[in-house]
Amino acid sequence: MFYLRTALAFLGFTAASIYAIVIALIRSDRSRVAYDYARAMVRLMRPPLGLKVQVEGQEHMTAQRPCIYIVNHQSAFDVPVLAELHLPDTVIIGKKELRNIPFFGWLYEATGNILIDRSNTSRAVGRMREAETAIRERGVSVWIFPEGTRGKTPGKLLPFKKGAFYMAVAAGVPIVPVVVGPVAELFDVRKRLIRPGTVQVRVLEPISTEGFGDRDIDRLIEISRGRMAATLAELSGAAAVDEVAPAAH
Repeated sequence: MFYLRTALAFLGFTAASIYAIVIALIRSDRSRVAYDYARAMVRLMRPPLGLKVQVEGQEHMTAQRPCIYIVNHQSAFDVPVLAELHLPDTVIIGKKELRNIPFFGWLYEATGNILIDRSNTSRAVGRMREAETAIRERGVSVWIFPEGTRGKTPGKLLPFKKGAFYMAVAAGVPIVPVVVGPVAELFDVRKRLIRPGTVQVRVLEPISTEGFGDRDIDRLIEISRGRMAATLAELSGAAAVDEVAPAAH
């Protein structure tokens, strides 16, 4: 079942990508293209994976915009999990390797998202400043994975990099933490595991950056990471698996 579910999910991903490429060629509003692409992935990828997502605190997504969304990163499973939370006038900052994914890489850049090369600090800083400018001039919100890479231990956060927090302070916008509960019980490529079930996602209240300066970045990280870590620990005991369906290996 692992290979069948994977193949069907990939077909869904491909169909969603082709749909998005078509509308990208005829629609000038690329932000709306990205929004529709995300919705198509929800409709076409989740059913073959047996994936359901329960979101708490979704009202915080739009409480204060523009803003910077920070979210924990676990695996490629994050894409269909988080897709429904993607809003218009939003960009994502990701690693440059995403450019190599067929269809997705082209759409990622074509819809205004930002790829950074973490091995080149000066270039990465320059790209982050582009995102800051987009916040100031176009009022867009930004998604960032502050851990910088995938977390290896379920229920645990890696140390946070500072870029998102410098950007929030410089642009004068709040930080909105988004916490995805553990997915390892439902999806693990190394174990050839896909199991139907529900992933819990919780959007936390915005964290104001008013009154913070560059000297306060460590404190801002401590506050943000502390709230996310506490929420992740809580969600780690709430991961729901569909017990009536056998594990798919």
